[in-house]
Amino acid sequence: MRKLCRLLPVLTALGAVALGVTSTAHAAEVTRVASSFDGDNKFDFHFGVGYDFNFKQAAILREWSDPNNPKSTMVRDLLYRQQRHVVTPTMEIGLYKDLAIYAALPIVVSDQRTYGFDQKAEPCVYADEASGTNPATCVRHDNSTTIRDGIIPRDGFNAMNAANPFGAFGGMGTETIFKGANRYGLDQLIVGLKIGILNQDRLSHMPKWVIGLEGRFAVGKPMTFSRDTVDADPAGNHRVGRGTHELGVWTALSRRYRFLDPFFTAWWYQAIRANGSEFKNYGSTQDRVNPQSNVGVSFGTEIVPFERKAKGQKVALNLRGLAMLKYGGRGYSEAWELFADSPALVGTYQPGQANLECSRADVDSVIQYAKDNPQDGDPLGNSGAPQGCQRFNGITNIQDFATFGLNIALHAHLSKYAVLMIGTTLTTDTRHLITAASRGKAQLGGDPNLVDQPQEINPIRRDVIDQVGRRYAVGDVFGAMGYFRFLLTF
Repeated sequence: MRKLCRLLPVLTALGAVALGVTSTAHAAEVTRVASSFDGDNKFDFHFGVGYDFNFKQAAILREWSDPNNPKSTMVRDLLYRQQRHVVTPTMEIGLYKDLAIYAALPIVVSDQRTYGFDQKAEPCVYADEASGTNPATCVRHDNSTTIRDGIIPRDGFNAMNAANPFGAFGGMGTETIFKGANRYGLDQLIVGLKIGILNQDRLSHMPKWVIGLEGRFAVGKPMTFSRDTVDADPAGNHRVGRGTHELGVWTALSRRYRFLDPFFTAWWYQAIRANGSEFKNYGSTQDRVNPQSNVGVSFGTEIVPFERKAKGQKVALNLRGLAMLKYGGRGYSEAWELFADSPALVGTYQPGQANLECSRADVDSVIQYAKDNPQDGDPLGNSGAPQGCQRFNGITNIQDFATFGLNIALHAHLSKYAVLMIGTTLTTDTRHLITAASRGKAQLGGDPNLVDQPQEINPIRRDVIDQVGRRYAVGDVFGAMGYFRFLLTF
């Protein structure tokens, strides 16, 4: 048993996910448990507040095929940038020895997304400068596939200017082409229970080992996006809720040895759509309904160059790495605001049902109306499209993908009752498709291996983004988070 315990602390922690804060768990933090009725300590109460600044950038890619290029290849189209500010109060109450409940409520102060043409190539060759031996490497209005297919207006859209959102980015010299609305508010309330199975403070030859059960419950209304903002700024354009519950289990291990405190955590969260969410179930031919779930591990160590145990003072450098898999579902992708309420993605969610159909000609008429009336925010409603044609909410099937990250932080235990943490986390995602809905399910007659009946079509599929040769993907993903945490322990 002792030999096993010496091997356990070689690994790490994802405390934010695991402890209900954000994605920044920290060495000593991953196995911290408020403990009451413990000797002279009758009651433990921990209160903290944190601030995160998140920046994310990704290349939005598009499959490309035409008569001159029969093989589908991935080409660059747009660049996505997101900036997000979050304040998170946390609380933990000791129920008994090494047994506690905790809660956290992330409050999004600001969340804004911007899309621009991908013009990062060196040398930068535009379509009008290209030739057979010198292909285009940079994108603007005349060769963006997203504009070509009518997914966004040719002159762009600026939701930050709700009264006059159209035509803001029509100049050939512009890089920006689409700005989402500023979002703020609540997404999830995080609550959990954790228990310390082993405690090195009680048994010096053992590691600290904590197991937790956690629920993340949707409390904010789900975010939506509408381009019809001139007469009224839609409330859904400013929400941050995803309409997702997550139920999970996590575990954390650490063992202090002199000036090193190596740690490890692992977690799994099952995502479930909440009532009233945008994750709709349209029937048996729909291939996916629920949001993506996630599973992961992290590992690292805390390096302690200075410590005064009697005064509860300590300075530590925290280093950790993480790996996470998101799988098996749908989601708000990096491009969801581009897709939401796009005239090119109008379609029916009840394929094959009488009086609720939406033909290719109906969709083309909506697209043409939008082109002829570029200042009209409601081309679907004003083009005379039949009742079966409905708006697309932007949520798509997302291919499974992995996230890898590195965290560096400084932890300062100012006293027995106060801890200050400052750090940064860098992450990247593997390249993955963000539009991947299947054709449907061959089950209602005809060829059993072919979707050849209207009732067999997947109701959430839109050929303009889901068909092979036109699908979207993201790559070159880079995320950076700077954070500040202050914790009081009583």
